[in-house]
Amino acid sequence: MFEMVIYGIIWCFAVYGILVMIQEITRNHTYHKIEENTKLILTVKNVEEGIENYIRELSCGRNFYNNLVVIDLNSEDDTLYILKELEKENINMKILTYDEGKKYLETI
Repeated sequence: MFEMVIYGIIWCFAVYGILVMIQEITRNHTYHKIEENTKLILTVKNVEEGIENYIRELSCGRNFYNNLVVIDLNSEDDTLYILKELEKENINMKILTYDEGKKYLETI
């Protein structure tokens, strides 16, 4: 009798785990529209090696409605140049320098 109770509890946890896993898989593959007033603010400094891939992956398949704001914190490498080039490719984002970013954040 005790073994049946233990097996029943184990099966309940197993079924629950499978249901949660299915829920997480479906949630991760469902994109929701981002509201117009929602902003994703990303601050960067000296990340020229990975910033282009990160921005491309972040904006891939999603409509940000210009909700991605990237503030460069006075990078000493080519981070700002890479971001400006991405902006020219019509990736929906706003690129701000450190001073522009300070002013922008004060207005929010």
